[in-house]
Amino acid sequence: MRIFSPIFNYVCMITLSTISATFAYTLIFTSPDVGIGYFQMNSLFILIAYLIFATPIQIVLHRYPAMFRKRDLFVYFIGAWVVCTVLALWIDYGLVVFISFDVYLFSFCAALIYWTWDSVFLMNKRLKRL
Repeated sequence: MRIFSPIFNYVCMITLSTISATFAYTLIFTSPDVGIGYFQMNSLFILIAYLIFATPIQIVLHRYPAMFRKRDLFVYFIGAWVVCTVLALWIDYGLVVFISFDVYLFSFCAALIYWTWDSVFLMNKRLKRL
């Protein structure tokens, strides 16, 4: 059973990160009259973004594990900001994305959420093994 422990910890971390980031996105960007379908689609997009972009960064940062390292938060923030900016430009949000407070706020929230759950679920377990 111990062999599945890292997989279970990663699934818990990515699930809680996705749910938390979706709530943050809903609070920052959406009006209160949206339906559950909008919430589900945002969850799916955030999950895909975490899996494609944040997981490779996480693998590199886990070479030297440390819980709640500020450098890791900064790297996650830069990665989240790049992804949010590219997606906003791709959906024709315009160059306003570079001065929009909402993009910076959501990028920081997404990075903070992922960094926190990463430190709680994965770094804690890794450091106990070392």
